[in-house]
Amino acid sequence: MRIVKFVLFSAALLAVAPATGAAQDRPLHFNIGGGPTFIMGDLSERFETGWGPALGITFDVNERVGVQFEYAYRWFGIPDETDIAIGRFSANHQTHELSLNMIANLTQPDSPVRFYVAAGPGFYNRKVEITEYVGNGVICDPYYYICGTYPIDAVVGSRGGWDFGFNVGAGVGFGLGESAEFFVESKYHHVFGPDIAAENPAVGQQGGSTTGKYMPLTFGFRF
Repeated sequence: MRIVKFVLFSAALLAVAPATGAAQDRPLHFNIGGGPTFIMGDLSERFETGWGPALGITFDVNERVGVQFEYAYRWFGIPDETDIAIGRFSANHQTHELSLNMIANLTQPDSPVRFYVAAGPGFYNRKVEITEYVGNGVICDPYYYICGTYPIDAVVGSRGGWDFGFNVGAGVGFGLGESAEFFVESKYHHVFGPDIAAENPAVGQQGGSTTGKYMPLTFGFRF
């Protein structure tokens, strides 16, 4: 349902684009998109596939190369059957991405289909929000940003911070009129996270790294 609403909203923007858009050779472009985000590695064992929007602006250095600034928000839930030892546990994982990418067009400027690759560094604000915990008093998992003993019945709170990472990927754009295109792209995001230390390793608690791997699949429009 969220994707359907996004497509309808984007189509409305596209409808007014010919009246407000500039020529195809203008150097500044805006993109709006969204879609599912797949998570990889150990993080995928804690959270489900996420979703969220992405917004960007690209400056064309020349016909082949552009520089893009992009912001994206993504939200991940946990499976309904998630259970830590004995009890109830509810949480979500959220990311805010700020990235600066180089865009390289692989096709001719007048081609109706544009293939491109993208890569660049980024800063990611990631947090885990634990909304319910009723259990045995112990939670130890670095991907929840905690490892220790907590009240039996409590909302543990929100934990996280800014981390450095990078992304690399590719996409394809289909020309729509003179000043817009519909695109589909996927980029691999690798985010380096801090290590979470165990509060009480003497009783078997083990911390670990919070490094995350994400693979969003984005559908959108570029003007």
